Amino acid sequence: MGQVVAVVTCDILGSRRYTTEVRKKIDAALKQTFDVVVQRYRDAIHTPISIKVIEGDEFQFVLGRPQKAYEMLIFYRALTALIGIRPTLTFRASIGVGEISVVTRKDSYSEDGQAFHLSRHGMDQFSDQKYKGKRRSRILTGDPALDEPLDVILMYQDMVEADWTLPQWEAIRWRLVSPTFEKIAERIGVAYQNVQKRLKAAHWEEFRRGMAFIEKVLKAHP
Repeated sequence: MGQVVAVVTCDILGSRRYTTEVRKKIDAALKQTFDVVVQRYRDAIHTPISIKVIEGDEFQFVLGRPQKAYEMLIFYRALTALIGIRPTLTFRASIGVGEISVVTRKDSYSEDGQAFHLSRHGMDQFSDQKYKGKRRSRILTGDPALDEPLDVILMYQDMVEADWTLPQWEAIRWRLVSPTFEKIAERIGVAYQNVQKRLKAAHWEEFRRGMAFIEKVLKAHP
């Protein structure tokens, strides 16, 4: 068996809402915030972000540690939500977990393999009635015994995430990198009790358990 990777294909939700000028800022911001992601998950990166110019609102990257894909996705969404673009920037993402057969490590769109096909299939499914307008995250491994329970978990994760406010995103962004409420409070300039309140209102503990379950499943996937 070849190397197993996670291919994360994304597209910006409501991209037509943004002017050409704002879209230029978005493309620059996606690359800048991805640099922060790389700093946090350096050992997980296989191929850095590639923006598909033809599609305009699509981008993609590849991870060599598939089990970190969903956590990294949430961290990236938190960063992009907080860059000051209005309406708040967010994106759908389809994670395909499988083998990679063509490797460049420079441009994911010139790479190929099972993981890429699964990721693309997940993106196509976003237009199905079952998912249209309701979902923002998909994970496909090609094994129905894994994909079905993962999809159920992600259905609830997506419902929770859709209601997060910018203050909640800010607390979550720092909770993903900081061990204590006090350090988060110092970083964002609020009382630590307010950090607790934001995370509780975001149902973060329940969401975190779902995220940990997904990581456990992907880590055990051959």
